[in-house]
Amino acid sequence: MSTAPRKVFVVSHTHWDREWYLTFHEFRTLLVRTVRRVLDRLENNASFEHFVLDGQTVILDDYLEIHPEDRPRVERLVRDGLLSLGPWYVLPDEFLVSGEALVRNLLVGHRVAGSFGGILKVGYLPDTFGHVAQMPQILARSGIDSFVYTRGSGEELDDLGLEYLWRAPDGSEVLAVNQHGGYCNAGGLGHEEIWQAHTRREVSVERAVDKVRELFSKMAERSNGDVWLLNNGCDHFPPQAKFGEILEALRAAFPGTEFIHTGFDAFVEELRRSGAATKSWSGELLSGKEHPILTGVWSARMELKQQNDAAQSFLADYLEPLASYTHFVHGREYPAGSVDYAWKELLKNQPHDSICGCSTDAVHRDMVPRFAAVRETAQQVLRYELEHLTPTFARRAEDDHETVIVVANPLPVVRTEVVTRLVVLQPPGVDVSRLELRDESGHTVPMKVLDSKRLERFWGIDYRTLLDYGAQRAVLECYLRDFADRIVRSEEERETSDQFLTIQFLAEDLPAVGHACFFLVEGESDPSADASVKVDGDTIENEHCRVTLHTNGTFDIEHTATGRVLRDLNVLEDTEDVGDEYDYSPAETSHTVTSTGASGSLRAIEATGFSGRLEASFTLRLPEAIAPDRARRSDATIDCPVNVRVGLRQGSPVVDVEVVFENRALDHRLRAHVPTGVAADTIISDGHFLANERPVDQERHDDWLQPPAGTVPQQEFSLVEDGEFGVAVLAAGLPEVEPRRDREGNVALALTLLRAVGWLSRDDFPTRRNMNAGPTIPTPDAQCQGPGAFRYAVLPYAGDWVSAGVKRMSRLWRAPVLTMQGVRDLHVPGGTGLVRTTSDAVSVTAVKRHEKRDTLIVRLYNLTGEPVRERLEFGLEPDSAWTCDLLERRGAPVVVNGRDIVLDLGPHQIATVEVAFAGPSSPDGTDHS
Repeated sequence: MSTAPRKVFVVSHTHWDREWYLTFHEFRTLLVRTVRRVLDRLENNASFEHFVLDGQTVILDDYLEIHPEDRPRVERLVRDGLLSLGPWYVLPDEFLVSGEALVRNLLVGHRVAGSFGGILKVGYLPDTFGHVAQMPQILARSGIDSFVYTRGSGEELDDLGLEYLWRAPDGSEVLAVNQHGGYCNAGGLGHEEIWQAHTRREVSVERAVDKVRELFSKMAERSNGDVWLLNNGCDHFPPQAKFGEILEALRAAFPGTEFIHTGFDAFVEELRRSGAATKSWSGELLSGKEHPILTGVWSARMELKQQNDAAQSFLADYLEPLASYTHFVHGREYPAGSVDYAWKELLKNQPHDSICGCSTDAVHRDMVPRFAAVRETAQQVLRYELEHLTPTFARRAEDDHETVIVVANPLPVVRTEVVTRLVVLQPPGVDVSRLELRDESGHTVPMKVLDSKRLERFWGIDYRTLLDYGAQRAVLECYLRDFADRIVRSEEERETSDQFLTIQFLAEDLPAVGHACFFLVEGESDPSADASVKVDGDTIENEHCRVTLHTNGTFDIEHTATGRVLRDLNVLEDTEDVGDEYDYSPAETSHTVTSTGASGSLRAIEATGFSGRLEASFTLRLPEAIAPDRARRSDATIDCPVNVRVGLRQGSPVVDVEVVFENRALDHRLRAHVPTGVAADTIISDGHFLANERPVDQERHDDWLQPPAGTVPQQEFSLVEDGEFGVAVLAAGLPEVEPRRDREGNVALALTLLRAVGWLSRDDFPTRRNMNAGPTIPTPDAQCQGPGAFRYAVLPYAGDWVSAGVKRMSRLWRAPVLTMQGVRDLHVPGGTGLVRTTSDAVSVTAVKRHEKRDTLIVRLYNLTGEPVRERLEFGLEPDSAWTCDLLERRGAPVVVNGRDIVLDLGPHQIATVEVAFAGPSSPDGTDHS
C-alpha cells in the first residue's frame, strides 16, 4: 500500500480531563479560555471548519456556568455542523463503573447534546483504560454504529488492522477504529515537542509536514484501506495554531491525497463506505501491547471505589425502583428532578482520572462531597417516599400500642429476610414482655427483642425515619458514648423517657419491588423464635453452612449440600508496592507478610438465633514503608490492628465477611486469599451486562509496553467452578481480583482490599516499563492511612453458577431491605409489588420511570449464551408495552397477557421494555423532586 492514503480526515479536538493533576476549578479556568478560542476560531476563520469537544457534554455545562451568554453561539455552531458534541456526558472508566452507569452516561449525554441541536453519533472513547466486551451492544442499542479508541488492543491488532468490526457477545457489531499512535497522533503539529501547543512558540509548517509523513509511513503498515484519520489535538489543547497554513502545506506535499477537516462522524461514514473493515473481533479490549492499560487503578484509593459502588447501588437498586413503586402503585409523584440531579453528580465522579484514583490529593478530596450529594439526596428523597407508606409526622404516644414497621424490598424478586430494627416507643408505652409481631394477615411473626433501653426524651435524630439498622445503631452508640450518664433512665422515669427496643424478626415472602407491614402489639402469645442459626464457641451454623473462625482471621466452611470443606479462607497477604496510583509493582527484593502465624482473641458478637457473627481480633506487623532506595521493604515495622468478622443468617448460604484494618504502613498492597479447592482453567467475573470468562493462567507477553498484571476487574463477584461445585467471592466496591494456583493446582482468588502508594506517577518501576503515565506529583493521601472497612462474602454452591442463582444471591446480599417505623392507623397496606422476574437466567439492572413519559422502564439481560424466555409479572395490569433502546426510544409492541409480559432474549442480550399501566398515575400534588 502507498504511504499516502486517498482520503485523510483531520479531526481537530481537545481531550478534556475535567480534573487530574489540577482540580476541576483550576482546569475550568483553562477550559473557559480554550472553549472561547474554539468558538472564535469557528466563527471567524473559514479555513477552520470543525472542532470536536471531546465526546463529552459535561464540559459545556461547566463552560456555560461561567459564560451562559455563549449558549446561542454554541447552538448556532452545532446546528451549522461546525461543532460536535456528545454522545457521552463524561468519558468514563468503563471497568470501575456499573453497566447501568454507562447507559445513564449515554442517556444524559444525548439529552444535553440534543438540547444544543446535534449529537455526535460515534462511540468516541479516546483515553479510557480498556473497554468492556458488551460495549458494541451498548453503543448499538443507543443508535451508535461505530467506536473510536486508543487503548486496549493486543496481538490481535496485527491481524485486524486499524479498522475492523467489533462484535459483542449477543452479535451486535460496531465499526471499530484504533487511533494509531493515540488520540494525540497529529496534535501540536509544527512544534518540536507536542506540549508546546500550550505555548506561544513559533509553528514550523515544514515540521508539521514531516510529522504527518512519518505518521503516514507507520499507518500504512496497519491500515486496511485508504481512508485514514489524523487526530489534531491532545490533553487540554487549544485549536491548532496556523491550521490553515498547515493544511495547505499537507495538500501540496501529498497531491494525491484529499485532506478533509471535519468530525469523526464524516470519517466513519466514508470509512464504512470504503469497505476497508472486513475482519472482526469479539471480546473485551484489555491488553497493553502498544498503550498501557494501567490496571493498578482498579485498586488505587479503594475508598473511592466503595463510595461509587454504594452510590450507584442506592440510585439504581433503591431510589428508582421504590420511587417507581410508590408512583405507579400508590400515586406518588415521581421525583424525576432529584433522580436526575443525583445521577449527574455521580457521573461527574466517574471520568477515568477521577474514579480511577490517579489524580492529585486535592482532586480526590473534591470527589467526597459529590458522593455525599448523591447519597444525601437519594436517601432523603427515599425517606419521603417511604413515609407515605407509614407516616410519622402525625404520631401520638398512644399509637405506640400498635406500631407499624414497613419493610421495603427494592429488588424484583420475592424474598425472605432476617430484619433487625431499632424501634422507639413513647409513654405510656407498652409491656415489653408481652410484645409480639404480627403480619398484615394477623399471624404472629417469629421475633426476638435483642435489647431494651429507656432514654431521656430529647431533640435530636428521629430514629424512626432512618432506613437501616446500621445507621440507627451508629447514631445511638454515638449518643450513648457521650451522654449515657445523662440520657439513660430507669423504668420509674417512663413519663419523661422513651423505650428503645432492638428487635429482630423473619420477614417472609416480601413482595418484589414492594413493601409489607408488620405490627408490634401487646399480645398473649410467646413471641420467641426457634434458633436456626447456632453459635457455639468458634463456630456458626445454619441450614446451609458450618463456619469455623480462627484467631488469625482465617475460617473454614463445611458446605451442607455437597459435603465439601473449604479450609484456611481469608489469609491476609501484604506485599510492598513501589508503583504509583496507576500501577502496582513489587520491589527488586520482594517481601510478603501474611496473617497465617498471627494470633489474637475470638468472640461472638451476635447470637440471636436468626443470625450469628464471630469476630477475630489480632495484629498484623508490617514493614513501615519501602526503603529509601525503593529496592526492598524497610527493616522497621509497625503494628496494624485487624478485626475480621464472619456471619451467617437464617436461610442464606452466603458467609458474610468484614475486615476492619487500621493502615499504619506505607507503600504496600493488602489482599485476602480465598482458596476454592476447585481445579479450573478459567475464572468467571461479573461484568457489564455479562459474566466475563477469563483464563486463570495469563499469557506473559513480556514484549508488550505493559505486560498483563495477573489481576482482573470485576463488578459484583468472581467465581471458580468445575460443573459440580463452585465458590463465588461477592464484593462490595472491591473491583480487583487475581486468580492464582495453589500447590495442588486448584484455584485461589486473591481479592485486593487496599493499595497504598505515595505518587501520582513514577518512571522507575518495571511493571510499566519504567515510563510515566502522568506527572510526577506526590500524593500522600493515596497511602490510605487510618481505618478502612472492607465487606465481601463467600458463597459455596452446587452445580453451575446460573442454576445455583449466584447472581440473584449477590443482588440480595448487596441490597438489603429497608425499614421504617410508623403509625398503624395511617399506614398503606402492603403486599402488592411492582414487578417480579421469574428466572435466574436473567438479571434486572433498572426499574425506573421513563425519562419523558409516565411509563415504567425495566432493563434486564440474559446471563447465558443460550436463548431464554423470561416472564415479567406485574402487580398492576399493564395496558400496553413496547421494546425500547437504551435511550428509551420506543420500538416494537410487546404482547401483554393479563399482568404478565413474556420476553424472548437471545444469548447475552440486553433488553429494555417500556410498560404503560391501565389508567393514568395520580400524583398527590406534592412536589418531591
